[in-house]
Amino acid sequence: MDNEYEIVSMLKEDDGVLISQLIDNDFKKEVLKCEMKRLDELVPFINKGMEDAFNEEEALVLIKKHDPNHKREIKSDNSTFTLRTENGDIVGETITDEEELEELRNDPSVYFLSDNFVTYTNIGMPNQKQFFVMEGETSDFITNKDIDSTVKSLVVAIPSTQTDHYIKDYYNIPHDEDIGTIIIGFTPRC
Repeated sequence: MDNEYEIVSMLKEDDGVLISQLIDNDFKKEVLKCEMKRLDELVPFINKGMEDAFNEEEALVLIKKHDPNHKREIKSDNSTFTLRTENGDIVGETITDEEELEELRNDPSVYFLSDNFVTYTNIGMPNQKQFFVMEGETSDFITNKDIDSTVKSLVVAIPSTQTDHYIKDYYNIPHDEDIGTIIIGFTPRC
C-alpha cells in the first residue's frame, strides 16, 4: 500500500474516528479563508500550525470523537497557543502543569484568561499590537499509533472554532464539543 494512504487507513482504525481522508486544494482554500477571517479580529489569530500543515505535500482531514482513554501529549518545550506582541514577546500562554499553575495563581503580575491560559502583565510594552498564535502539534496529540513512521514529515493543525464549524458542516457532522476536527499535513516517503 502507498505510504500516503497508509496514514489515512491507520487513522481510520482509531477508536471514535468518523472521517479520515485526503483533502483537495479547493477544500484547503476554503479552510484557509476561514482562518484568514480571524486576522481581522480585535486581537488577530494566526494559525501557524495550519500554515505549516498546508506547506507539506499532502493533507488529510481527521474528524473523531474525543477518546477519554487517549492521553494527549502536549509539547513541553513551547506552548502551542500563545499571545504575542509584534516584537515576538510571549505575553500569554497555555500552561498545563498543575504545579506551575498553582505558583502563577499567587503571582500578582499574572492574569488568568481561563483555567489554564495566563497573561503576563509585566512583559511587553503598552500599546504594542498583540496577536494569538496557534502552533502545530505532534501526532501524539491525536493518536497513540506510530503514524510518523509512514511519512517523511507531518504537522497536526488544530482548526479555529469557525474553521471547525466549516469542516463539520461540510461533512454533515453535528457541532458537538466531543467531536474534534484536525488537519494533518504530511510529506509521503518516496
